[in-house]
Amino acid sequence: MDSNLFSIDYFKQALRLQIKKNASQMTPTQSMNSYYHTVVSAVIQDRINKNFELIRRIRNLDSAYRAVKQENMEIEIQK
Repeated sequence: MDSNLFSIDYFKQALRLQIKKNASQMTPTQSMNSYYHTVVSAVIQDRINKNFELIRRIRNLDSAYRAVKQENMEIEIQK
């Protein structure tokens, strides 16, 4: 098996394992579909979380920028 995480070989092995694990409850196609949907959902959720974190950081930077800019303007006015 390819040692690269999330390579084609990795996913092939994972799909085969899911088929074996669920052999008594699901058809191979059902098992593969379940795994596929779980992985895609996890990837999408991870991406949403990362995007949210980036947006939060940008908002915090913007708030800090405006606050420091305001402080500097007040200092300049006092001079």
